[in-house]
Amino acid sequence: MKNFFFSLSDVPFWKKAFAAFFLGALLAATLAPVHAIFFLPVCFSGLLLLVSNITTRWQAFFTGWWFGWGFHIAGLYWIGVAFTIDADTYAALLPIPILVLPACLAIFTGLTTLIIHLLGGRGILRILAFAGIWTGLEYIRGILFTGFPWNLIGYAWGDMLAMLQWTAFVGIYGLTFLTVLISSIPVILGDTTYSKNNRHFWILADCCLIILLVGVGFWRLNAPDLEKFDDMKVKVLQPGNEQKDKWKSGTRFQHVKRLEDLSRQNPSDANLLIWPETAVPFFLTTDERIRNYLTRNVPKNGYLITGAPRRHPIERKYWNSVQALNAQGKIEGIYDKRHLLPYGEYLPLRSFLKSSGLASLIPVLDQMSDFSFPDADASDVMAIPGVAPFRVLICYEVTFPWEVKVDTKFDWILNVTNDAWFGHTSGPYQHFVISRTRAIEQGVSIVRSANKGITAVIDGYGRILKKRSPLEAGAIESSVPAPLSNRTLYFKAGEIIPLSICLFSLLPFLIVRLLRRE
Repeated sequence: MKNFFFSLSDVPFWKKAFAAFFLGALLAATLAPVHAIFFLPVCFSGLLLLVSNITTRWQAFFTGWWFGWGFHIAGLYWIGVAFTIDADTYAALLPIPILVLPACLAIFTGLTTLIIHLLGGRGILRILAFAGIWTGLEYIRGILFTGFPWNLIGYAWGDMLAMLQWTAFVGIYGLTFLTVLISSIPVILGDTTYSKNNRHFWILADCCLIILLVGVGFWRLNAPDLEKFDDMKVKVLQPGNEQKDKWKSGTRFQHVKRLEDLSRQNPSDANLLIWPETAVPFFLTTDERIRNYLTRNVPKNGYLITGAPRRHPIERKYWNSVQALNAQGKIEGIYDKRHLLPYGEYLPLRSFLKSSGLASLIPVLDQMSDFSFPDADASDVMAIPGVAPFRVLICYEVTFPWEVKVDTKFDWILNVTNDAWFGHTSGPYQHFVISRTRAIEQGVSIVRSANKGITAVIDGYGRILKKRSPLEAGAIESSVPAPLSNRTLYFKAGEIIPLSICLFSLLPFLIVRLLRRE
């Protein structure tokens, strides 16, 4: 390959680093809401071209690091918008989500290019290994330090439902592997160690693989409409309340009043009225007045299911909860958020920060109030009389595919979120694609209520039944489809499938290396 890349050999590393950064930023355009998937082969093949012409380990690492930094800056810029809600307090911390967090996440991309550089090799086996290493390190990124499995490149297909069907078989990490693989094969066009016919063969094979993947997806989408749950209809609200005024004593009841007004518009026969995450800025379990007030919104013979904080009646403990209220004012079901967001919902190492004096140096950290984690035996599935059991996921929890399935049986998923923190950015669109993918993976419907996000009812194939766009206040009404009669392969086997794919993708390369040594 050196003859082909002789011109790159003379290019200073800073120019290669800039090219890697640009390609990474371009890769972010393949995600929601743009979904410019034609950039996928440009970005991944371009990255491999750069790595193929690197001579030192540090250059190999930082080529990937610059690529990852550009990718995560462009893909996660929207997190910084949350720091402008209370700008007087948090604006000084803006560089952390905009620059520091992407820099940390880029380490995983740097490790990918470093490992592939150390392994050496060439051709299709190297590409196969690259896809496996990329996906494996993405998996580690989703777990390490409580995990951040956002911006997985498999979500680039969020606007192409046929490709997204593969998550029912291999999960989102399996689709990420396939995406990296088919996007990296075009680099073979520049591999002069392959004959012209061989290069054309692998490009043709790549095209055939893409056709096969899309074809199977369309075949799966030809399935008939799923049966609906009997006597179960939802009315899901998207109130569009402003986040900056939500918790102020003079305005927080106005948010409840707005929810009430939207609920009463266009009377319906829905027996489940669903409000988004922390829609009610009061403690329902300990505030009897607000609980009694809300009963007039409860559907006849049904429930109001709403996000609301929960407070311990004696101890100073709080939970981010979803609660089901019946017409008599009784709370029939409670789910407390299990996977809390570090720094957003709790401060990690608070005791250390205080004892070391760091909290006093950064007062805004000490001012953060923590939500509590639920008890270990708390149920993740809400079972209330007359309603099919459902898995509850609050906001960020929906990003963790391996946490959705639990021991208790559930027939549909409820995802409530508050994307008002992120305004009209790409964040709410990315969040919606993630939620839609969970429905396909599990083979069950998902009902999603978002404040200033995307509210929708989606069936187990990812088909959207009803939807409301971001910043569009209002309600949607729909029946809820039952689960697939034969649940998905991913539902049955879980993460063993994508992990096995990553492992076996490395074996051909390692076997060939071993045989050559012998």
